[in-house]
Amino acid sequence: MTTTKPTDETVAELVALLDDNLAEMFQERAAIREADGGYTRSHAEMMGLLDVIDRHPDALSGVTVFAFEIEGATHFVVTTDRDLCRESVERRGGAIREQLGIASTVAKHFGGLAEITAVA
Repeated sequence: MTTTKPTDETVAELVALLDDNLAEMFQERAAIREADGGYTRSHAEMMGLLDVIDRHPDALSGVTVFAFEIEGATHFVVTTDRDLCRESVERRGGAIREQLGIASTVAKHFGGLAEITAVA
């Protein structure tokens, strides 16, 4: 997908914080709102960003949770460095299963409270 820099400076700064998948979702949502909804490009981009944040409330936090499997057990890693996380999981013999938001992970998998410890 071809990406273009958003017309609004603030929207552009925020979109730059998104990972590749969410930036692509932003582009798609903005294009749909412009083409099908009749919005101006600037308004479509603002609404597209809101669509992403609505679906992924942690999108701009810079924090990602990855769920991964090792020997049939599910583990979770909270990270600000996706590449380092992938390397760590692979070194431990695991495979990343999915990317999650931190708020939904803590609520769903830890009953609203989780303790974070460093990965060795």
